[in-house]
Amino acid sequence: MRLLFIAIFLVFTGISIASNIYTLIPIYHDISLDLNISTTTAVLASSVFSFCYAIGLLMFGPMSEKFGRKLVIVLGLLCSSITTIFVGLSTSESLLYLSRGLQGIALATFAPVAFSYTFDLFPTKPRTLVLALINSGFLMAGILGQLVSSYVSDILSWEFVFHLFGLVYFVLFLIGIVLFPKKKVSSQTRDVIKNMVHLLRNPLLVKCYFITFTLLLTFVAFYDGITRYLTNELQVESDVLFAIRGVGLIGALLSIFTGKFVAAVGEMKTLILGLCLTICSLFPLLIISSPEGIAILSILFVASISLLLPSIISFIGINSGKHRGSAISIYSFTLLTGASLGPVLAEFLVFNNLILLLIALFTINLVVGSKLKMREME
Repeated sequence: MRLLFIAIFLVFTGISIASNIYTLIPIYHDISLDLNISTTTAVLASSVFSFCYAIGLLMFGPMSEKFGRKLVIVLGLLCSSITTIFVGLSTSESLLYLSRGLQGIALATFAPVAFSYTFDLFPTKPRTLVLALINSGFLMAGILGQLVSSYVSDILSWEFVFHLFGLVYFVLFLIGIVLFPKKKVSSQTRDVIKNMVHLLRNPLLVKCYFITFTLLLTFVAFYDGITRYLTNELQVESDVLFAIRGVGLIGALLSIFTGKFVAAVGEMKTLILGLCLTICSLFPLLIISSPEGIAILSILFVASISLLLPSIISFIGINSGKHRGSAISIYSFTLLTGASLGPVLAEFLVFNNLILLLIALFTINLVVGSKLKMREME
């Protein structure tokens, strides 16, 4: 029974942590008006967060090996609560950057340690399900974070978005103290940098990391781009934007079944299908401009990312051997580094040019993906 509660805790915490990657997307305008800064300046705060988060992902996995999983997760949730509230107290551009950077580092304590904790605590069969649910939660957070942010900012103000999440993290901190068992800390330390250098010499893994880099970059740029397009070009109301984001959850929910799909057709076919599906969901956006059409295409788009995330993780896991932990840390860093560029692209490119760039990236991914197949056949 305790393991069931731990699984629920990990999934819910994963959703609430990952939601803060996306909370600024619906409220850039509100923040720029309140702090008397440009929208571009507000957008850069997301990039600062994502980059600091990515750096933290490299740090805290190895740190949990030395100091223990429970200590890193629990203290991380406490720091996440404090820094998230700090974001809501920002009164200037510099404080916004500082608070979002600190928040990114604090929130990074969860993901790599949660995956390691899952391997420590759960037997093989339930472990697979828990990992799938955590990954699904991370993807759903991409939409839920925007929904919560837009809703709370509409009825209260943008500051309360972060006050609310700060309170949630503090409650999770208290639960984590009681819920997590103490695990014996390993006395062995790993040469993490040496392992990572070794992994980056593997051409197949480098190809996987290239694809990984584009996934959240495209996801964040997609939602940031359509938010700007619908608001500035079509002048749609906030409730329509809310509905479009909500519809995308249908695609995210499909990620729960991706594991079974991969088991049925294999990682290679899932990867190629996901890449083709992404291109097919982006291309019509060059000619479709109605909110209804964009909403339908968003389901297809999110579903395609749902296929790609677990399949690329499988490739990395299979081909990283005994250095799987370090390989997943590089994966997390690469994924979030790409995400940090998403808002910047959406800010500086007009909508059609943004979509063309994303299509070009996934066309390259398709070529790179076919190389993965050729390598497996050799």
